[in-house]
Amino acid sequence: MITTSATSATSALHAQLAQKGFVHIAYPQSKNFQFILEELGTIIQTTQIRENSQSTRLLCSNAGMDFHTDHYAARHIAWLCNSQSATGGESVLIDSFSLLSRYSEQMRRMLSQVTVQSHKVFYNDKPFQPLLTLDEAGNPESVYFARWLVNTVFDPKISQALKKLSADLQAAIPFEILLCEGDLLIVDNHRILHGRKAFPAGAGRWLTRFWLS
Repeated sequence: MITTSATSATSALHAQLAQKGFVHIAYPQSKNFQFILEELGTIIQTTQIRENSQSTRLLCSNAGMDFHTDHYAARHIAWLCNSQSATGGESVLIDSFSLLSRYSEQMRRMLSQVTVQSHKVFYNDKPFQPLLTLDEAGNPESVYFARWLVNTVFDPKISQALKKLSADLQAAIPFEILLCEGDLLIVDNHRILHGRKAFPAGAGRWLTRFWLS
């Protein structure tokens, strides 16, 4: 957690994102959050995440959310906590690069052939993205994953690799962060899978989410 001045926080931001893939900035250091976000890129979408009984979207419920990444155009995601539930509502994170580094190069290359349906948000969105993009050496470069958007896999070996990934994600011990009012959480959306724990209905949990290109 960063607890220094705003200027020092932005200097430490890049180092922590490169090392861990996420950074938690506590209030009051987050008061300059707009300056901090400008250090990362351009805001391409802002969304208020709060319970809404009139909505059918899982995002607007009090239910837990499975591990996933957001839109592939968002290089980073930032959440500003406006209010938090008294119980539950923890943000949960998994470093996919750490998990994938334990796989053989052959398995990573099989996973790179799996495609995932794109979030349909922007006009020029592609219909799907590769689950895993590798560099020339076969190491993870970016991940795009949501279990419910993965396209059907017909190759038995690739299907088995995908099942192992899903099982390992379920077995992984995630980082758990309970954001307090005023806190800012930033993740590398091409590396970190995120989700949340359930919280009581009407608990007043409210986050503002920023997608950064």
